[in-house]
Amino acid sequence: MLTKLIIRNFKRFGEAEIDLGDTVVFIGPNNSGKTTALQSLALWDVGLRRWTEKRRGRPPARQRQGVAINRRDLMAIPVPEASLLWHDLHLRDVRRTPDGKPDTRNVRVDITVEGVTGDKSWRCGLEFDYA
Repeated sequence: MLTKLIIRNFKRFGEAEIDLGDTVVFIGPNNSGKTTALQSLALWDVGLRRWTEKRRGRPPARQRQGVAINRRDLMAIPVPEASLLWHDLHLRDVRRTPDGKPDTRNVRVDITVEGVTGDKSWRCGLEFDYA
């Protein structure tokens, strides 16, 4: 059972934490984030499935491993382009180093799901980069 959804930098959510219970009903006015919360869960599911497919049967990696997700994988999240999934369309942070050079970093969408299976609590977070 899923117990909590934590979202960062996804569509209209800069940061959001949603407690989930046995039964969940999202109620609110238009553009309040109901569909966005469900889409974030769908993106997390796609990411987890793709990562599991790639890692199946392999020993643990020494470094964090990523997997590519393409538009066909995102059918459950109907957007015309993947960049629309980022909060305020903010894909990159550009800062200046002390010597004035630009330092560009990707802004990541972070989606963490917590849950309980049997008597065991678990937590699984995924980060998404726009490439």
